Amino acid sequence: MDQQQCQNCEQKHNCQEVYKRLGQSKAPKVLSKVILAFLLPLILFIFSIAAAERLLNESLKSEATRNLAAFAAGILVVFLYLIILKLWRRKN
Repeated sequence: MDQQQCQNCEQKHNCQEVYKRLGQSKAPKVLSKVILAFLLPLILFIFSIAAAERLLNESLKSEATRNLAAFAAGILVVFLYLIILKLWRRKN
């Protein structure tokens, strides 16, 4: 927000208090959880599809079969990752 707008606002002290309290919050950080739960599975899925496509390029001649096998490999890798993550979270 623009500084001039804040200076003219009647509730500027309330806003400052809210931001001050948010800055001092003792709530757990969620960035690592977001990365582990959403970003890393997506990256694993993309890389596993690319790797499977490259590995299956010679053995499967049909493009449709190769794509389906690569997609299944990607799903399997993400599924295994999520199981490992769930077990690791229980332990910690």
